[in-house]
Amino acid sequence: MINIKTNLPGPRSIKILEKLKKLNGGYFDPYPYVHSNKGKGCYFYDLDNNLFLDFASQIASNPLGYNHKELIQIIKKYSRNSPVKYAGQDFAVKEHVELLEELLSITFKDLNAAFLINSGAEAVENAIKICMRSREKAKFGIAFEKSFHGRTIGALSLTHSKELYTRDYLTIPNKTLPYNENFVDEFKKLLKNYSSEEIAFVIVEPIQGEGGYNIASKKMIQDLRKITYENNIPLISDEVQSGMGRTGKWWAIENFDVMPDVMSAAKALQVGAVIANRKMFPESGAISSTWGGGHLIDLAIGKRIIEIIKKEKLLDNINKQGKYLRKRLNEICLENVRGLGLMNAFDLKNKEERNNLVIECLKNGLVLLGCGEKSIRIIPPYIISEKEIDEGINIIEMSYNKINENGFRHKGSICNYMNCGEHSA
Repeated sequence: MINIKTNLPGPRSIKILEKLKKLNGGYFDPYPYVHSNKGKGCYFYDLDNNLFLDFASQIASNPLGYNHKELIQIIKKYSRNSPVKYAGQDFAVKEHVELLEELLSITFKDLNAAFLINSGAEAVENAIKICMRSREKAKFGIAFEKSFHGRTIGALSLTHSKELYTRDYLTIPNKTLPYNENFVDEFKKLLKNYSSEEIAFVIVEPIQGEGGYNIASKKMIQDLRKITYENNIPLISDEVQSGMGRTGKWWAIENFDVMPDVMSAAKALQVGAVIANRKMFPESGAISSTWGGGHLIDLAIGKRIIEIIKKEKLLDNINKQGKYLRKRLNEICLENVRGLGLMNAFDLKNKEERNNLVIECLKNGLVLLGCGEKSIRIIPPYIISEKEIDEGINIIEMSYNKINENGFRHKGSICNYMNCGEHSA
């Protein structure tokens, strides 16, 4: 059960956070606590011994919660060895092939090879690269409005969720389509003005993440696959946040009954990966990474996460608890409740109300993430129970009522953190 003992941040956390602000060149108003590494399941403690319920899963990167016993065993096994990071593309480790085998056991049959790298952005970068390599006449790629694909220049060029992320940076050429069924007319206009060979790829999030947890219609994704297939244009499904079981299927695009040409994965996998047919990958040396395929602990944990999801039938729990979560959200009359599996969101009246709710819930021990213009996403660990959902929903309801009282405003040092409740991945 949640137990908040101090104001947030507590005194021990403040010392760390103040140093972080001075030393971190990319400082981004973090949440007002510092993890203690203690916790179990969906709960964690901060340095001040406050106990929180996590509905954010480290931005979907912590699918099995805190201190899962089988993952702790992996960490203990490798803690006796040094180094734990190898230059994995040049100097092989067995964990590299073991994760590849496990990962490819859950992908589409025709997507029979993968390349491992460090992060989701790098997965997108390499998805772009393997598409471009075989299309000598290509001039641009295609992305969608409100998309978020990462922070490296190529991935960032295709990110259209917030102007802040891209302002004053160079970009690779790309066109933007509306994220709805109307994209077809715009796509056909492009095909009248350009040959299909001039289009390097189309990249889409089947469920948009940072841009607002917008869910594509089945017709939209199927129409997109049809047009790209007929015109021989590679289709990339960006599954960095939505893949690895988050939606109740291994890959979000499975919900739309189509198969892409390329997929990106990361977050819940613990490493980045680009997945495609072996024939799509370019000649030896055209893509590489020093640490790709060489993080021993991350590779071993990624493999074990897949095994645990299979063994514990967690896809079933994801679907069951996702339905229950959306039912409870609708019961308290929140706006535009939506989601698949445990990838869910709802809207508030405006950005200010959204940010107030994120902060008020945190003061009461529930960790949430904002997204889009005025949305909150709920992405708890796959092991969550109905009891834990009820505890979280009760806090959301109580906090929502509190922030709508006349004259409500946040007070105290918590106001100096969280960048007003926003987040960026």
